[in-house]
Amino acid sequence: MEFESLPGRVVMVGFGKLLLNQMEQFLPENSVVVIEDPDIIRKRAVHDAAAELRCVGSVVAAPYHQNLALVEAAEAHLRDEPVSLVLAGLEYGVHGAAVLAERWGLPGASSAAAAALTDKLRLREAARAAGLRNPDWTEVHGPGDVKQFAGDGSVVLKPANRHASLGVQLLEPGDDLDAAWELTVSAQDTLMLPDRDLAWRYMAERRVYGHEYSVEALVREGEIVFVNVTDKLTAPGRHPVELGHVVPAGLTEPVRESFVEAMNGLVGAIGYGTGILHAEWILNEDGPVLIECAGRVPGDSITFLLDAAYGGNVIRSLVTLLGGGTPRLTTEPPMSAAIRFLTATPGTVTEVTGVDDAQAVPGVLKASLLVSPGDRVGELHSSWDRVGEIMVLGPDSSSAQAGAEEAASLVRIVTAEAAAL
Repeated sequence: MEFESLPGRVVMVGFGKLLLNQMEQFLPENSVVVIEDPDIIRKRAVHDAAAELRCVGSVVAAPYHQNLALVEAAEAHLRDEPVSLVLAGLEYGVHGAAVLAERWGLPGASSAAAAALTDKLRLREAARAAGLRNPDWTEVHGPGDVKQFAGDGSVVLKPANRHASLGVQLLEPGDDLDAAWELTVSAQDTLMLPDRDLAWRYMAERRVYGHEYSVEALVREGEIVFVNVTDKLTAPGRHPVELGHVVPAGLTEPVRESFVEAMNGLVGAIGYGTGILHAEWILNEDGPVLIECAGRVPGDSITFLLDAAYGGNVIRSLVTLLGGGTPRLTTEPPMSAAIRFLTATPGTVTEVTGVDDAQAVPGVLKASLLVSPGDRVGELHSSWDRVGEIMVLGPDSSSAQAGAEEAASLVRIVTAEAAAL
């Protein structure tokens, strides 16, 4: 697909800065119309950030979180100008993007699929109806519901319609479920949300034990045209924050095929049309069990890992699909890539060393930190609490993972509580 001569605008619902940075490489100047909530435009200084991006032509202020006011606002702004494709810039923009694409007759997820992908309760219902393997689950409205469902067992408590692992807790018998409930419902991602009240839903699930993987898939009209299985490392304890990924996972062919089969079943279960999926599964002795699925570009630098391992450009392929084209896809990765996220003991950062040493490890593509002396590090409750990352390229999955672990071990982040400073 020749992006230099796109016949119409690219409409993005939710200002996805990282995604736009990648789209800058191939989209024409001023081709993107970003729709963002007025509160978020202010809080994230979206106009200033968009002005730094060559491909962004305009920003439209309109609500889209649990609200379809974006439809009227987008159409008023475009004034019958042609649109080539619509995509979500953020998790909260998935449903709005699907609604616009469906309304304008463009490739997209379908509004029904997007509704399931942005509400884990709806996703569970669709997956159960299709016979996919799920944990037992229920909607909960307070700590009493959680206690009744948990009984003497282990459960997962999570918001049904939030993102970035916010509020997700793994709870064991004897844990204080009243306190756990308060922690889950108070989890905030204020920069990504408008200031108005929104309707949040919560759920409890039986805990499933096994190793966690994710599956990334590009889909065209309900058919998977590219699929990858990613190995995942998650934090121990109550908050299963993702600490690392390996692309592709080092699996036997039968196990890999079990994920592909499960992913095909999920696409059919939700009636997914065209776009990208990022689904998380736990593998136990009976095969993959669905944990959750997002209908947007995966975070955690997974697209960079995919590009490094497969030698392609996932974002360009996605935009090609959504524009009605046929992307050139590499299905067999010649290399492997891994990422290891850095964490630190809660407190105020007093010293950081080893970043240059980590960057010098063979195969390291990137070693970066988000903190410096004087910054405050909080408890590891969500992805936002990580403090850096190491990205590595290697000839196979095990060597890429080993390189990431070696490089990460060289970085030292010293913290101290305020009383000790």
